Amino acid sequence: MQTQTCTASSEKTPDSLGCITSIDHQNHVKKEQPEDEDYPCDGTSSSVGHFTPGDQENGGFLKKPVKEEESEDEDYLYCEECRSSYINKCEVHGPTLFINDTPIPMGVMDRARQTLPPCLEVRRSGIPDAGLGVFNKGETVPVGAHFGPYQGDLVDREEAMNSGYSWVIYKSRQCEQYIDAKREMYSNWMRYVNCARNDEERNLMACQYRGGILYRCCQLIKPGQELLVGYEEEYAKALGSTFDSLWKKKCSTNGYFQAP
Repeated sequence: MQTQTCTASSEKTPDSLGCITSIDHQNHVKKEQPEDEDYPCDGTSSSVGHFTPGDQENGGFLKKPVKEEESEDEDYLYCEECRSSYINKCEVHGPTLFINDTPIPMGVMDRARQTLPPCLEVRRSGIPDAGLGVFNKGETVPVGAHFGPYQGDLVDREEAMNSGYSWVIYKSRQCEQYIDAKREMYSNWMRYVNCARNDEERNLMACQYRGGILYRCCQLIKPGQELLVGYEEEYAKALGSTFDSLWKKKCSTNGYFQAP
């Protein structure tokens, strides 16, 4: 893999991926959402985006910092090259790379599809009976790029378990949250990404970060290739049987069954 270059200022790429922005890593992360106490654990439904990775107006790629003093487990990111976690930035490969959604207001008809980054498109999946899927229509997406956060409604456990569009978010030993992207007007394009059937075809890893779910590119995603997601072991491990049940539901929604 070629290491993504960090530049001192924004520049347009020659492809459809958008712009690359480098940010001083001594600055703090811009947090659009309040602290954790504003996210209830009582299953109350509300249309939310759990995490905003920087200035959405730039679109495309965003190199972003991480607030250094926040060092809890879910604040760690993972470098696919070094095979190690980091808080502020990878000492070898530098800042984290984000590919931003196209900013669309909540409640807009067909919002989920409209939030696609310029480099992606939705069309029929290559997995039989899986329906729609997400494909790369631009340049190769590099390993280590991040998409997200996953957007949808906060729902209760029962509703989440009956949906193929839900992820569970670990809050504490006594508290979990469930985000469901069933409603297209209140979700983003990530709802269309199908589950990988095996390790070989998996090119994204779902992980929890700062109260939201991100998809991290773990293999090069070439032009025309479908995005297929697996999950980070540490994320699933913290959630136990709850995660197992949701993952099986996701796989069955794709038209097949897979044990975690």
